[in-house]
Amino acid sequence: KGYAALILDDGTAQTLGVNPLGEAQRADRIAGALGRLAGMQIASGHFSMWGADDVDPTLTPYIGEFLLDARDAGFAVPDKLLQDTLKALNEDVLSGGPQYYGRDHRDHLMFAYRAHAGFVLARVNRAPLGTLRALYDNDRGKAETGLPLVRLGLALWMQGDRKRGAKAIAEGFAFDDSKRPEWLGDYGTRIRDDAMMVALVHE
Repeated sequence: KGYAALILDDGTAQTLGVNPLGEAQRADRIAGALGRLAGMQIASGHFSMWGADDVDPTLTPYIGEFLLDARDAGFAVPDKLLQDTLKALNEDVLSGGPQYYGRDHRDHLMFAYRAHAGFVLARVNRAPLGTLRALYDNDRGKAETGLPLVRLGLALWMQGDRKRGAKAIAEGFAFDDSKRPEWLGDYGTRIRDDAMMVALVHE
């Protein structure tokens, strides 16, 4: 809901043929989304939809992207909310991140999470380049979809390793997405992945 309000400025609404929200209502919705996210953040910097420490780590880089997009669009994002999110992502990239014990496709999920976290950190020039390089050199074979390869490639590119970055992006788009497992537990689909890859590269 927060992303819908963020994206739906007057120009986009006109392009889509829908009624614009208006700037005041749009700002109210963004503020409400940010308040809800702040209430979901736990001490580690991650987010819980159900309270306590019941965390789905996939949410953290996704929310990190939303916070940066909202800030870049000129909305007032609470600094502590953003900095705690980035700190959690940085610690996970360096430490190996959540282990996804008991989950199918565990190796892919760990790789995809760290690639996504690295991409978010690279947007603010805080991704550790050596770790990104090691992730590409040693773990890219764990990917079961193209999207994490593209995210990792963009992170490498933004942090200065354009050679590895270009290779990872190319490998992501060359990935045979017909092999994507029907269920990965990552809120994704083949269409979502393909659309996200194209959008990220254009952006």
